[in-house]
Amino acid sequence: MPGAERPIGPRAATALLLVEGYCALAVEMIALRALVPVAGHSVAVTSLVVTAFLAALALGYRAGGAFAGNAREKVARNLAAAGAWSAFWLSRFGVALAFEATGALPPLVQVAVYAVVGVGPVAYLLAQAVVLLVGSAGPETAPGKAGAAFAASTLGNVAGGLATALVVMQLVGVAGAVALVSGLLVLAALAAWARAGWRLWAAAVVVAGVAGANLVVERDAYVLTTAHADYAVEADAAGARTLRVNAQNASREDGAGTGHAYIEWIEDRVYGNLPEGRPARVLVIGAGGFTFGRGRPGDAAEIVFVDVDARLAPVADAFLAPATRRGRYAAMDGRAYLLRHEVAFEAIVLDAYADRTAVPSHLLTREFFALARSRLSEDGTLYVNLIVAPQPDRLSTRTDRTLRSVFAACWTQELGEASRWRNRVYSCARGALDGDATIYGDSSMTAGVDGGVDGRRD
Repeated sequence: MPGAERPIGPRAATALLLVEGYCALAVEMIALRALVPVAGHSVAVTSLVVTAFLAALALGYRAGGAFAGNAREKVARNLAAAGAWSAFWLSRFGVALAFEATGALPPLVQVAVYAVVGVGPVAYLLAQAVVLLVGSAGPETAPGKAGAAFAASTLGNVAGGLATALVVMQLVGVAGAVALVSGLLVLAALAAWARAGWRLWAAAVVVAGVAGANLVVERDAYVLTTAHADYAVEADAAGARTLRVNAQNASREDGAGTGHAYIEWIEDRVYGNLPEGRPARVLVIGAGGFTFGRGRPGDAAEIVFVDVDARLAPVADAFLAPATRRGRYAAMDGRAYLLRHEVAFEAIVLDAYADRTAVPSHLLTREFFALARSRLSEDGTLYVNLIVAPQPDRLSTRTDRTLRSVFAACWTQELGEASRWRNRVYSCARGALDGDATIYGDSSMTAGVDGGVDGRRD
């Protein structure tokens, strides 16, 4: 009968479901990575993206079950539309547009809007496709068809989750991952519907144009992009080079070893208080461009740099060229490193950032600071670099309070213009009164006794 729907065979349906599953979770992973430079990586950001994705899946499953038209054509159109949508909204153009258009909103509301607009529609379209493909998958019984369809889709999810973060983004960058996912969806759409109409070809053109432009922008703007960060090298007016990590000025190199003012301040104290008879042991969490200690005596300190990105070392080599980087590098989380290595350091420097102003939240807890203290030598010092606003806010106030709940003696130095974001550097020395939470009150007037114990006089 002319115009009758040609059913999709079980093997073709399984292949489409595997591609759909792969791309669905890949879209989620890429969206979370695309948000890092503008919103950081936190539990709250992840929660918003995952929630929007799952809510859209639920709506898509419902809509797919209620569809009564040509299933083959609908599957093809949904896959093509999902490819074109993801090509734009996962690109740097889409993320920039979303956050510029919602700039007046609180950061987490911006993330929520992006998740609903940029990620939700893809999940909705793909969920519909899954339900429509149930009738073509697996054995003849309804439970068998449903089980086979959702098993294939979930296996695709597993592959997408693992491959995207661990392989694809590491090898071809974020733009490459976007091009792969959107391209796979369009190819699956073309394979699903033999009579490819103008909508499918239009989607293919959009994917090719946007994904191609995104690849060019990423290639020209960054020396490398990985699953963790965007790395760019820029020269300033003074001729020094700056390594920018996720749009944040991570390191400065001028050939003479002079770095950012806050790094120089920390180095002055570390190298001005060296132990006798051996080099100081220094741990730097947040390696940046491996510039800590440059311009200082090379044999005065043994430096261990720790950062999460295994591909940071070649970036630093390119940034420092023709000079070479110092110290040892461990590509792992800073907290995990401290848990696994019971070494006494004379200095631990915390300078890790998820985006331009946010330290990873698990590195700002009381438990982390207590762990860092336990890895300091008896006269060791923890240095913490915070980027703070001109006026006190909850994050800086509570971080200060958290640090002082672990260390009794913390000094601060603020560097930069008072009217702009600036560096606040903490110097917290390990001491016998660390953790003492006693507060003098009218009910326990022991100040005089304590003063006598310490040998103080009025």
